[in-house]
Amino acid sequence: MRKFLIFIPIIALGCVNTLQEDRLYLKEIKAKNKVIEWFYYSNVSSTSADYVLLYDTISGKSDTIVNSTNIKDVHFSNDTITLFFYGKPEIYDDYLIVRKTIDDLKIIIDTNAVSKGPMPSRESYLKK
Repeated sequence: MRKFLIFIPIIALGCVNTLQEDRLYLKEIKAKNKVIEWFYYSNVSSTSADYVLLYDTISGKSDTIVNSTNIKDVHFSNDTITLFFYGKPEIYDDYLIVRKTIDDLKIIIDTNAVSKGPMPSRESYLKK
């Protein structure tokens, strides 16, 4: 019984949420009092889904715009977020429906990005 009591704290420490630290950022765009963050979580698998979040710098809250495996790029201009995809938005093999607005920003989907062969390697960075 005593052995189990020793291992419980060790297991609990291993389960601490470090997701914020494991993010590999592809792009951050400042938009008024908000930041659009495009990142994925570092893992060993060959395919990791990308996240695009809208972070409110005033309230500190964030909202997911999309979580997808075929995002090519993200742009922001004139209160409009444009998401570029290789084909229809999808996560692994399931198609997604992406909302048309978030807060006061419009979302446009561009599915015309063409992938020739495997997806190109992407440069990511850790946020300090």
